[in-house]
Amino acid sequence: MKIFFSSLTFCGFLSLILTSCDQPAPNEYGLVWEDEFNGSTLDNSKWTHQLGDGSQFGLWGWGNGELQYYKQENTTVAEGLATITVKEESVGDYNYTSSRITSKDKFSFRYGKIEARIKTLDGKGFWPAFWLLPEGGEWPCDGEIDIMEQGHTGASSNVTTGAAHLGNCPYDAGQHQYVSDAATTPESFANDFHIYGIQWGPDYISWFVDDEMVFQVSPEDYNSNYVWPFNDSQWYIILNVAITPNYPPNNQTLFPSEMQIDWVRVFSIQ
Repeated sequence: MKIFFSSLTFCGFLSLILTSCDQPAPNEYGLVWEDEFNGSTLDNSKWTHQLGDGSQFGLWGWGNGELQYYKQENTTVAEGLATITVKEESVGDYNYTSSRITSKDKFSFRYGKIEARIKTLDGKGFWPAFWLLPEGGEWPCDGEIDIMEQGHTGASSNVTTGAAHLGNCPYDAGQHQYVSDAATTPESFANDFHIYGIQWGPDYISWFVDDEMVFQVSPEDYNSNYVWPFNDSQWYIILNVAITPNYPPNNQTLFPSEMQIDWVRVFSIQ
């Protein structure tokens, strides 16, 4: 499957020429953490379920007005895959359920390479994501790294995006900036497994799909009024499927639908 790269840059400057910082060669990375999902249940030494609608954190709809309620039973592990299933079912005021797993308080890192082999899902309303947040961080000043997102902008499932967010705290809509770019393919990303990842070091983050570089950001791509937060903190992993309120499901959206994760791997720079 051929993948094409576009220049969808929001709220910041991204060079049209993708130059590489002094990134390590592939043989300079060493594996430090992985989950191959070879058991029959989610490994609780590596992952925690985040449940509900985010109201326990003061983030109703998880801060985005999301339409799903997260349940533990919507994540299953079998035959070497972790599966997040999105269902059309009612829980309280919510008409959809899904799942969200995180390595928060169990594994975090800074710098190196992180990858996951994922088969996403196709349908209006679905918002699959593979992303990072800092332990103990405040949003947006402490940052957010979106390794893979699909569907949340209303784009079809042949578009996958990455982004890095920063800004000032406390949060104000005028004090938040992100730079994003996208890879596209003639077919849906949901048709097969793809490897989504970043390479990350001091003052740069580079995004990859199937080992092809999509784009790169550095402090120069952002407003100088903001502090680059990606050289600080330890960062944990999140995998989830949300239901976006901006492009909700319609009568062609199929339920139940699944996102499958083959593996997640983290490498340090040796």
